[in-house]
Amino acid sequence: MTSVRWVGAVCAAVAVLAWAAVATAGSDLDAVRQRLRAEAGVPVKPADGRDLPLVSITPLPGDDHGRLSVELTGSRDAQAVLRRAAPQLRPGERVYVPRAVLSPRLADPRTEVLRIGGDTPTLWRLVRRYLDTRDAGTAATVRNVQRLNGIVDPTRLARGARVLVPRSLLARTPARPAQPLRVSRRYRVKDVAGLSRVATADDFPRSLQRRLRRSGLWRRQLGARSVDLVVIHTTEHRGAPFPNVARYIQRKRLTNYLVGPDGVVYEVVPEAHRAHGCGESLWEGRYAVDFGAINVEIYADTAGAKPGAGIRPAQYDALRALLADIRARRPQIHQGRVVTHRMVSVSYRYGTRSRKGDPYVFSWARAGLPDNSQVIDQDVLLGRARLCTDDRYADRVTEGQAAAARYQGTL
Repeated sequence: MTSVRWVGAVCAAVAVLAWAAVATAGSDLDAVRQRLRAEAGVPVKPADGRDLPLVSITPLPGDDHGRLSVELTGSRDAQAVLRRAAPQLRPGERVYVPRAVLSPRLADPRTEVLRIGGDTPTLWRLVRRYLDTRDAGTAATVRNVQRLNGIVDPTRLARGARVLVPRSLLARTPARPAQPLRVSRRYRVKDVAGLSRVATADDFPRSLQRRLRRSGLWRRQLGARSVDLVVIHTTEHRGAPFPNVARYIQRKRLTNYLVGPDGVVYEVVPEAHRAHGCGESLWEGRYAVDFGAINVEIYADTAGAKPGAGIRPAQYDALRALLADIRARRPQIHQGRVVTHRMVSVSYRYGTRSRKGDPYVFSWARAGLPDNSQVIDQDVLLGRARLCTDDRYADRVTEGQAAAARYQGTL
């Protein structure tokens, strides 16, 4: 009997402690509930308010995974991921897909409110008036806006109805900063021959061409590229004097802009032309990233840098001003369209990331940017690239690349 009383007392004490813990730590209970819901496959929003890497879309009549892949991502590569993320596509029922697989403009987390009415009485007229439809075409853009807003029947939209659209889709251009950036042309290249932004077959190794033809990605590589990305590099010059490094970069035509040690910005290759900064590279299904990117080199050693040898405060200030100037002139380049060399580099021979690691140390906050290295790597997620498993290059793997590899096994 004594043992029974003892067991009962222990159970009562445990129950009281559990009740007290729940009563005093509601957030912990919420976290448990969210974890259980997540394990059950129900998308949730973390308690800290950050967005999960998922976007809700509403399938339309006639949608299948192939059509969604083409219209939402620009290619058929994402069919398998979309099928795993949303096995059933029922018109009008929301599903959740990884933000990383969306085309760059649709993936823009910033939104703008537009309204039906006045001179835009229909969704079609609204899209034609305010949005840039060159990438997907008007019809596909209208359907994508419907999917993002849960509009199955656009003919039933009332006057004054609100429509949310990614800001990068807007056709209008924002005003330029009141004080434009002053750029030195001391190291500007004199010959821009061969620096066209139009990609041809000669720009790709034959072995890569064969792989891209088999995968259906070949046609995406050819033709003129729109400039919608900024790639940040560090020179990793191992102590070489700045004039020597600058002249070498000028001779090899390696960047569009060079940020000097004192924060002076030098234009090397004009933006209208391609610089040879990224080399073997891949981003969102397009190889040879240089054709559609503005390259920015920062004169700095960041690999195992000694104190004071990394990127200087004046250089971060200059980089912020340069990015503001670029983004003011190119609205398609929002904060999420600024990446680093290590994020886009790839080995054409092995298909692996981690070919380059610069910048090894980089403060996104001091550059006035969110940490885009945490963004899910679309190419790893869709199997176009893979992580390097060599421990010698572990410091070159970004969080977004590692997360994409984990998602690839779970979606």
